[in-house]
Amino acid sequence: MLTHLELTDRSGYRETTVDRESFWIGTLGSGCEVELDLPGCHGRILQVRPTAVGVEIRAVEGLPFPVRSVTGAVGTRFETLLDGDVLNLGPAMVKLRTVAPVSGDAEALDPSKLAPGPGDFAGSPVGAWYQTFMEIADTLEGLNEASRMIHTVMDGVIRSTGADRVMVQLEHDRGVGEPSMFHLSGDGDHTPFRVSETLVTQARSKRKVVHVPVASQDPVASQFRSVRREGISSGIALPLTALGKTMGVLYADCVRQGGVLTATDVQRLAFIGRLLASALGNRVLVSSLVRGGSSSEPSAHPALQTASPACAEMVERVKLYAPADYTVLIRGETGSGKEVIARCLHEMSRRHLGPFVAVNCAAIPDQLMESILFGHEKGAFTGATEARHGHFVEADGGTLFLDEIGDMAADLQAKILRTLQDRIVMPVGSRRKVSVDVRILAATHQDLESMVESGRFREDLYYRLRELEIRIPSLHERPEDILTLANRFLAEAARELGLDAVPELAAATLDHLHRMTWRGNIRELRHVIKGAALRAAGGPILVAHLDAAPAKSERPTDRGPALDESALTWKERLEATEREALEQTLREADGNLTRGAELFGVPRTTYREKLVKNGLLDKRQ
Repeated sequence: MLTHLELTDRSGYRETTVDRESFWIGTLGSGCEVELDLPGCHGRILQVRPTAVGVEIRAVEGLPFPVRSVTGAVGTRFETLLDGDVLNLGPAMVKLRTVAPVSGDAEALDPSKLAPGPGDFAGSPVGAWYQTFMEIADTLEGLNEASRMIHTVMDGVIRSTGADRVMVQLEHDRGVGEPSMFHLSGDGDHTPFRVSETLVTQARSKRKVVHVPVASQDPVASQFRSVRREGISSGIALPLTALGKTMGVLYADCVRQGGVLTATDVQRLAFIGRLLASALGNRVLVSSLVRGGSSSEPSAHPALQTASPACAEMVERVKLYAPADYTVLIRGETGSGKEVIARCLHEMSRRHLGPFVAVNCAAIPDQLMESILFGHEKGAFTGATEARHGHFVEADGGTLFLDEIGDMAADLQAKILRTLQDRIVMPVGSRRKVSVDVRILAATHQDLESMVESGRFREDLYYRLRELEIRIPSLHERPEDILTLANRFLAEAARELGLDAVPELAAATLDHLHRMTWRGNIRELRHVIKGAALRAAGGPILVAHLDAAPAKSERPTDRGPALDESALTWKERLEATEREALEQTLREADGNLTRGAELFGVPRTTYREKLVKNGLLDKRQ
């Protein structure tokens, strides 16, 4: 049996075929039959064994990234995949399918000549389900209404499996006025019926297939009230997953005496579910792009309104990633608008009605961070006079934004990794586990790759956070947006100051703004514009309003020739003075950043950022 693989990794896309009964997928230089370009990982990753119905796979222990299939995470025991399933191996993707070796003259497949296979229920030869699957695929390709897609799939489940009844439950989403639950019985009746809520809930929460072959022999399932009340003899529930989120649940059961849904039925239901999830996901993605329009349209999110070519990729990525539930790592310089983009991703997602909770990992002491994120019980530590929920619980049903994730302490990184993997938190001082449904967005201005190499940031957490990535250009890379941003900040200032009209920028002022360096990026522009609006008192914004306070005179030093002040703007003079103050405080503190920050009069993190920006400190230190 040949195994055909379609590989996508850092090196790009390629295809290969392996003719072995068992083989390994590994990293470059591992000597495995199939090698992937995965930075920071070495050796074997996945063992593959082709079978008659697909492939069996298992992952090795201790990988720095998750291995996921359509039905959930892949463990160290062999699991069966269907032909054509796609695996996510951290930042890489692998699509597998088996190919029968060709010998002699090829002959077209006649499904009617195929005998029933193992696990096929009476009256359903292989040719029947094969034809059904082809019909479902062809029909879904030409549909755009969710209800018609679902009815097509439910009919296909009844025809190709041993199920007596089938139900589809969709998650609520904005703009969807269709029913959230669809039912079909074997006799064609669409009247709603009771299902096993426990199976449905488990499939949704665990994001895995739940299968009860014989309910009467299952010590747990036999006690379910719905199973006893409805006479359910066998049941299957699986999540409909697309774009990184659970869009609903596909459920099937038997209510006739002795009815059984076999392992073969599970595979067929999983395959049909994947077809439906892909169709629904494509519909959601296309709808979101149509609603979003181009970045210049008034209907676009304000954070995506840009005239700069440098932002084109960022805008497209935000539109593409927003509907999904994947973790997104947002990268950009300090002040470039990382939290603004995070809020944009939240507001354009299906979680927009849920909470958006932002946490600055650099601003909270390490001793308090665990309690703030995970919560604590009363008396867990000195000062814990009452129990409180952590930010993970507060963000349940919404989005948690971890800003400056690179500043998180090493011991807390391990706890965050565990929470990202299973979405379960344990409050400080408690043994109680709390399940949460949150989307994680993270941001940093630091070089995480260098931090991983130096051991200051966990490699496995890096890959977990970097499922998707968005880079925000700095303001000096997008000068075309200075006018748009300045006018937006002037409108904010007008509302805050109670002005009758929004002040206008003088032509000379706009020219001056374009010539400024903007080391503080959009945040600096915002402060400058709002300060100027206050000084202008409702009149036009002139160059003189940009920096009302006089800059300190530069003192001559023995470090080189004095600067020509007449050739400098007030802004440049202020920056030069700040650099001199940074150098002096660093010298007086003998390189101790904490002491230097005290002398300079700012927090340590702010002091370090200023040193790095002025080239006085290596950013890796």
